[in-house]
Amino acid sequence: MSETWIIFHAEPDQPGWENRKLPMGGLTGILDEQWDYTGSGQIPQVGERFRQFLQIEAFSDPQFPKSSTHSREGDWVVTGVERYSATSPDCSKLEIVLCYCKFDPVVSDLKPIGRGQPQEDLQVGHKAYS
Repeated sequence: MSETWIIFHAEPDQPGWENRKLPMGGLTGILDEQWDYTGSGQIPQVGERFRQFLQIEAFSDPQFPKSSTHSREGDWVVTGVERYSATSPDCSKLEIVLCYCKFDPVVSDLKPIGRGQPQEDLQVGHKAYS
């Protein structure tokens, strides 16, 4: 399956760099990554913000205690976009999109994240195979 890998990267000299750490302890400029499997070709545009996902403990689901509960328009604005297409037919990524971003705080409303149906509800009427 082909996919587009979208990477949001902070421009140089943006705040918060000391908090963006890789698992092994090194620092990174990567703010977020997203994967698009739709093949729509739609990518972030200059001036757009990407969503920030938060967890408000009072709304946490005990089944998924670390899941996000709300989202909001984020504080990072896309300032530039670079596209890199796959050069080989057997690549797992169809395209890599690099979005440069600057920090531009905004006040935006928190919106609750809806949850899908419980797995048991989805399986009603379907034969289980063993």
